[in-house]
Parts: sequence; C-alpha cells; structure tokens
Amino acid sequence: MKTIFCSLLFLSLTVFSREKADTLAPNILRAAPITIKTDIEGALVFVDGDSLGTTPLTVSLEPGRHYLRIISPDVENWLSPPVTDSISVVAASPQTLQYSVTPNILVLTSPSGAEVFASDSLIGTTPLVVKNGVSLSLQKHGYEDLAVEAVNARRGVLSFPLKKVWQSNTEESSLKDSEEKRSPLRLYLTGAATILAGATTAYFKVKADNSYGNYLQTGQLNSLSETNRFDTAAGISLAATELSIGLFTYFMLSD
Repeated sequence: MKTIFCSLLFLSLTVFSREKADTLAPNILRAAPITIKTDIEGALVFVDGDSLGTTPLTVSLEPGRHYLRIISPDVENWLSPPVTDSISVVAASPQTLQYSVTPNILVLTSPSGAEVFASDSLIGTTPLVVKNGVSLSLQKHGYEDLAVEAVNARRGVLSFPLKKVWQSNTEESSLKDSEEKRSPLRLYLTGAATILAGATTAYFKVKADNSYGNYLQTGQLNSLSETNRFDTAAGISLAATELSIGLFTYFMLSD
C-alpha cells in the first residue's frame, strides 16, 4: 500500500512539473534579446516608460512594438534632447540597436559673427550650435584667429573672447557707436524670443506626455506617433530657448 501511494505521489509531481514547464517555455522562447548601444556610454534607457539601466545594455523584450527613450549622460545640457524610437520585436530574434547621444554645444564669441571652421571647412558663424568634441578654428576680421575644442561646456554653452589686432582709433570709435545703437533692440528681440520659445517647449512637452499616457492605456499606435512628433517639436523649441538665452546673456555681458 505504501509503495502504491509513493508511486502515485511521484506521478503527480512529474505531471505538475511538466505542465509548469510547458507554461513557462513559450514565454522563454518568445522573448528576444535586444542590445542597445550609444556612441557615448552611460546613456539612460527607458522602455515603455520603465527605466532599465544605462548603455551598453541588453534586455529581453516580448514580441510586439515597444517605445524606446534614451537620455544623454550630459543631463544638464538642454541642447541634447532625448532620443526616441519605436522598435518592433520579433519572437526569439535578437537585435542590436545603435544610437547617437553626442550632445550639442552652443559656441559664442565676443564679439559675435566670427567664422567657424572645422577641418578647414566653413560651417557657420557665431553664435553656432555644434557637436561636442569638435576641433574648431574661429576667425573674424580685425581679431586674432583662435583654435578651440568644443568640449566641457557649462550647460551646453561655450563662450570665447576674441583678441583685437591693431586698428585705428577712428575704426574703433565707429565700431563702438554701431554696437551701442543696436544694443537695446537686440536685447528686446532675444528676450522676447526666449519667452516665446520657452512657452512653446512647455506646451509641446505637455502634449507629448499626454499622448504617451494615452498610448500606455490604449496601446494605439497613432498616440505613439503623436508622442514622437510632440517630442521632436519640444526638442527643437528647447534648442531655440537655449540659443535665445545664450544670446541674451551674451548681449547683456557684452554691453
């Protein structure tokens, strides 16, 4: 009798273990390893609103569409908006995703209007937004050339004073008078632009958060698309805000 009872107990445990294994196996087989890399390590990774760690990172995701958000390690730089992406995961199909989170930097010169060269190619005039880590040469008529590295910016802004070369007192006086005449107007314009860009950034950010919340509740893809559009608009407005603040600050200090 004891032998029969032990046999039945062993058989029951075996059946239960197989049923549990059959239940777990599909989930294990369906999940896909997704490796996320960035050109600068240490970027924060969010998937479907959940923080999963920093790059380089490998996570297992269920098949379907997932919302990815990556934030640059330089979190104080307002000129580095987050990277957003919608990824499609296929069962048991590994993927490696590469993103660029290199922050932007606003280069200012005193006075402004200096030509900016990168590898002997003219890329614009100051104030100018460039990628972090770029070797630059600044040139302006009447001032000495200056070679700089666009790195270690404070909140994404770098300012360089240009050293004058010799010029006559007449030229100096004329330049000074011209600067003084346009000083009040440029302060008013940059101040108004800063306020407008800041309000626009806040508006688009609220719209993006609302759309993403709706996506998490309903799973509708059009809500995710709206989130991406609003995020992009907010990033552009944020860059415009930083540019306006930098210009306003520069004009205030130069006066």
